[in-house]
Amino acid sequence: MKKILTLLTFAALATGCSTSKGVESTNWLGKKVTMISVAPEGGKVTATREFEKGLNLEGFEQLYPQTKYNPETVLVEYSFDRNRAKDLHADDFYKEELFMEIPANAFKKQYKDTELEQVKLVYGKHCYCKGEAGYSKITQGTLKLDHSEKHTKVKLMFKAPHSSVIENVEFIVE
Repeated sequence: MKKILTLLTFAALATGCSTSKGVESTNWLGKKVTMISVAPEGGKVTATREFEKGLNLEGFEQLYPQTKYNPETVLVEYSFDRNRAKDLHADDFYKEELFMEIPANAFKKQYKDTELEQVKLVYGKHCYCKGEAGYSKITQGTLKLDHSEKHTKVKLMFKAPHSSVIENVEFIVE
């Protein structure tokens, strides 16, 4: 009986002290990505981070945000691509993406609402959904970042300007 009680106590401690688990994959850059939040059904999610890249939002009225060289920043991207139907259909595409520019130096910080402009958080929606497709800056939500040379951990809850399937994401990218 004493052995069983000890074993149960050890199992409870091991389970309670475990770190966040998630689904691991590799992005197109060959880096490991761990999706902690549940991915939307019927699609694929991925994330990347690129050092010495930033966002040029001066011409934001253009079709898409442009990237630029910036040795002081890291560009983190997250995207959800819905699977296409087996039959070929016109306008059968749906994609949502997030871009954020963060400082290259290691840090751990939380941003809320208007503070999100410090990371140039941009949301994009691409679909045949009139009035909803396009890019917009995100100014409502909470973003927790833990960034180092080794990895970037992102936990983001935001309010998109239109309906969205990725308003609550958490991931780690190498």
